[in-house]
Amino acid sequence: MSSEGAPDYLEAVVGYRAWHVEEDGLLRPWTFMALPWEPGANRAVCARDVRHAPPVADCMCGLYALTDPADRRLDFRADQAVGAVAAWGDLEVHRSGFRAEHACVTALALPDRAGFEQRETLARAAERYGVPLVAADRLSDEALRHGAPLPDDLWAPSPSWPSPRRAGGGARDPHALPLIGSHPPVDPAAFGTAARGIALDAHLWVETALGAVVVGLTAALARDLGGDLKLTLPEPGAALEAGDPAATVSTAAGTFGIWAPVGGSILAVNPRLVEDPNLLARDPEGAGWLLRLAPRDWERDAPAVTWGAAASRHYAAVVARDAERGDAFADVRLERLRALPPVRNAGDVLAHLRAEREAPRFPDAEAVTVELGGRVRDALAVDAALRARLGRIDLVVRFALHEPDAELLLDLRGGQAQLLRREPADDVDLELSCSGEDAYRWFIGKLDPASALRCGDLRSSAGAAPTLRALAVLKHLRIPAWDPAPIWAR
Repeated sequence: MSSEGAPDYLEAVVGYRAWHVEEDGLLRPWTFMALPWEPGANRAVCARDVRHAPPVADCMCGLYALTDPADRRLDFRADQAVGAVAAWGDLEVHRSGFRAEHACVTALALPDRAGFEQRETLARAAERYGVPLVAADRLSDEALRHGAPLPDDLWAPSPSWPSPRRAGGGARDPHALPLIGSHPPVDPAAFGTAARGIALDAHLWVETALGAVVVGLTAALARDLGGDLKLTLPEPGAALEAGDPAATVSTAAGTFGIWAPVGGSILAVNPRLVEDPNLLARDPEGAGWLLRLAPRDWERDAPAVTWGAAASRHYAAVVARDAERGDAFADVRLERLRALPPVRNAGDVLAHLRAEREAPRFPDAEAVTVELGGRVRDALAVDAALRARLGRIDLVVRFALHEPDAELLLDLRGGQAQLLRREPADDVDLELSCSGEDAYRWFIGKLDPASALRCGDLRSSAGAAPTLRALAVLKHLRIPAWDPAPIWAR
């Protein structure tokens, strides 16, 4: 142990994390304020306070990493790179990860089912950062060549929830509460001493005491309510999951939703609010409390609350940021929320995003004709030189699509090119079969035809050589990329 009471290590600490990977291989953190990672050594910089020497205990600054390569947050998505890092200097440590002063990328993982474009992007990232691109199941082996994991006995056994420790110097206050995303500050079976936190996006304060969780509105939201409040409150005994709607507050400024910050059974609803709803605005963090809950799954729900002295600073920063964007309380304003997908938590957001990604770009044949065919027709109409170049093929080319079943027919005869609305009886010279999504990728220049032919994503009625010759000319027919409408807007 060092003189400050935190352990020192003689080698770098191994960690795992994910980045957004750009087409040129640049690794960029998902946090909007964070800088992209550089090849070699990176030093943490605090975006909130230039005076900080990250990582700081009551801030969120530092270079983040997880300790378990199997952590479910390390998702092998097409736009995400997962890799290993070696970290050194001061570390703020908790049970699932750490924030470091210095770190470097040591390896990137190649998913088993990576597509052609994902493999190419990850290869560019590995080359850019000068690290190996290894199979996902070998990532931890490669990581351990550059350091050691944090020891399992870093935290002494304790009947209550442990606080994060600072490794490598700079002791943390042993009485400080955990940071965002760390373990709960107290054991829910023994809420003997009150601990207070804030559910940032829900604009609620949360307090633990005497075996229960008390919830109320933040003073910032209460000031925005005004007077003449109307409340809808739940019944005592009702069961709530974290993120369930618990109450509403209606004012002249609109209607605001209150979502349970943690799951559990309602022990009591503030009886004074039934008689005097305006007490909620006059004394929101005292006599105007809302609910008292008996938590059901504290270990799962408590990390979503920001605890301790840092909570007020983080919350003030969130309110100021959202106010600059136009509405500090848009996240709980029901008039706005009804225009958005119905989500209760981050898991629901991810489910919507996955549904968007997995939904077919073209829901039916008409969409292929209107959206894809229309853009192809527009590209041909405005470029006489393009029509002449394509007309050299002197073929009728049919794109036979599936998912959905549809077709596009190109007449490339007579030194001209046009999109036909229906198929001539026996005039098709070359038929190309693929999915609607692959046809879209071909026309925007994102599909490699040779690779698609080899793996069967693209099939041709002719041999490989004549098909590739025709495609070498057809590649000049390009349309701009576009995003499909979100699934909830269709």
